[in-house]
Amino acid sequence: MGEDLSDLGEFEVIRRLLARLPPGHLIVPPGDDAAVITTGQATLATADLLVEGRHFDLAFSSPADVGHKALSVNVSDIAAMGGKPRYAMLSIGAPAATPVSVLEGLYDGVGEAARAYGVTVAGGDTVGADELILSVTVLGEPGAGGVVRRSGATVGDLLCVTGELGGAAAGLFLLRAAGSDGAARVLAERFPNLLRAHRRGNARIREGEAVAVAGARAMIDVSDGLLADAGHLCERSGVGALIDAHEVPRAQGVEEVEEWSGSEGIALAGGDDYELCFAIAPGDLDTATRAVAPTALTVVGRFVEGSDVELSGAPAPSTLGWDGFR
Repeated sequence: MGEDLSDLGEFEVIRRLLARLPPGHLIVPPGDDAAVITTGQATLATADLLVEGRHFDLAFSSPADVGHKALSVNVSDIAAMGGKPRYAMLSIGAPAATPVSVLEGLYDGVGEAARAYGVTVAGGDTVGADELILSVTVLGEPGAGGVVRRSGATVGDLLCVTGELGGAAAGLFLLRAAGSDGAARVLAERFPNLLRAHRRGNARIREGEAVAVAGARAMIDVSDGLLADAGHLCERSGVGALIDAHEVPRAQGVEEVEEWSGSEGIALAGGDDYELCFAIAPGDLDTATRAVAPTALTVVGRFVEGSDVELSGAPAPSTLGWDGFR
């Protein structure tokens, strides 16, 4: 067996982990009580907490997958504001008996995501804990289209999404069942894209800025599920929405997983996709479509008077999406 955290001690662990990250543009790098960074006049800030057993399972994902996801979910929040991510802070709690290789793998994944997104990891903390916990904060700046909030949708706007939905939730269904269900194993082999979608979501930074420039009036990332996140736009904008289930773009294999599992509405309520959901005027749709290409852009509904999300073409799922306390 390899070394565990108690063999090395906190500061040697930190030294090893920081060595796995790409160098960045910092005035003062990690090593002092605080890093020193440069920002523009406006700064976007977001944070997420990932807890083992609730947000990730090392039986289904490698430590590198978890590290990549931890940074990606935060970067996605910046993308949903039309912004550019710049800096990240990463803190980890772990049991002392955790193999060092697990934390090294986490940082390998963080480093891979940081390179892909152009993010500098400016520091963080490590501490002993009863379970593995990752806390990530990302700072960014407005993109060329300015800051897009959730509150700008108006009656008559189109409701659009980027990419395809349902892949991450369908992948998790298969991973949980594959050990004991032969049909799940067959589906996992047929549709490895679903497993990848669960393990490594992709934050849509370029697309977020592009639709902001094209005129997006309100935007959110699809982390809790399309119905839930569209509902957040409605709540903040003071409007309702009509969504046509037939128009929702589904990742390849999602319909087969729904049929196998008997769980309808995976693409509507599954969450964890990190695609973008936004409101745009009909006259700006063509511009937005060209701007995000080759990423697909699909109109799935429109905003109307009211306050609720109404679904046509399919029964409403029993739950609308993820809730952090349920």
